[in-house]
Amino acid sequence: MDVRLFIAIEITDTIRKNLSIFQNDLKKTSADIKWVAPENLHITLKFIGATDDDKIGNIITVINQSVVNIKPFDLCYMGAGVFPAGKNPRVIFAKAVDSNGVLTTIYEKLNSQLSVMGITYDERKFEAHVTVGRVKTRKNINNLMDCINSYRDFTFGNENIDHLVLMKSDLSREGPTYTRLNTISFG
Repeated sequence: MDVRLFIAIEITDTIRKNLSIFQNDLKKTSADIKWVAPENLHITLKFIGATDDDKIGNIITVINQSVVNIKPFDLCYMGAGVFPAGKNPRVIFAKAVDSNGVLTTIYEKLNSQLSVMGITYDERKFEAHVTVGRVKTRKNINNLMDCINSYRDFTFGNENIDHLVLMKSDLSREGPTYTRLNTISFG
């Protein structure tokens, strides 16, 4: 049976609260946005997608191998932006600043090792971020962009990262429901 999977970094309640305040400020612009529920805010390290649940054990092994030499590190959530940059943004995010590139190192290991299992190799450059909303239409887009730009240098907080999680995503009309399948500690 297929399950929809991704590898994530969970965020602390303090970061979640600060990102919710950011979302509430953005909501005041009356832009047409599909918001990420506060309890679902996270950093997606690697989207795996629909995968046979028989592969979960092997995926956990790959994740373990990818973080075996990783020590806990600090991550700063600072600034906000959109993907793609320009006149037609689709994703609103808060940046996760990984000054030592640890997340990129983990991502590259996961990307190459999971591709051996037949999971799509992602060609895009990894940019650590927390998606807070998705733009549905251009309604009030200028007001939205002004608000996002006012958070360009805002610090949402810091946290110490010492593990990854393998998450299952179940989609419904009400939005996705995420279930933690496994926690993989560093080292």
